Amino acid sequence: MAQGNERLKVIATVLLLAAAAILAYWFYSSGGQQENARLEAGSAINLQTFSEILLKAQSAYIIMDVRDVADSTVRRNILQCGADFAGSEGLVGKNLTFYSLDNGEKCFGARGNYTAGECLCQAKGGVTIYVQEGSAPAYYTNAMVVGIGSNYSAGGCSIRIRQ
Repeated sequence: MAQGNERLKVIATVLLLAAAAILAYWFYSSGGQQENARLEAGSAINLQTFSEILLKAQSAYIIMDVRDVADSTVRRNILQCGADFAGSEGLVGKNLTFYSLDNGEKCFGARGNYTAGECLCQAKGGVTIYVQEGSAPAYYTNAMVVGIGSNYSAGGCSIRIRQ
């Protein structure tokens, strides 16, 4: 009978180790999906259509993506561009939320720190101004993607109301 109890203990230990291994695999594999978190910009549109969408929006998100940006000047310029957008007259009266995506899939916001996936998911609630390393802007149904390089001058990112 004592031998039977020992056998049950060994089987229980093996089952617990297997369950722990499965949980560890699931945890790390779902974390890997967050590392590839990207903006869901929607369908490509023109500037005029994006302007109309932004004008009607009650909420806007400004996301500054400095993940994998090696050049410190470009990183600083991306962050400055986001700050410049925040002061735009075209965003007055909108509920603005700001996020900065950084290496390690970290997301920093005014109300705390999150994963990049969490921030991008929250941004689905409004129109997004997404600032990243690159060149020409692109317009989509859910976002304007602005590319910034080393040649940025402060005040260059803004949304103006045309009369």
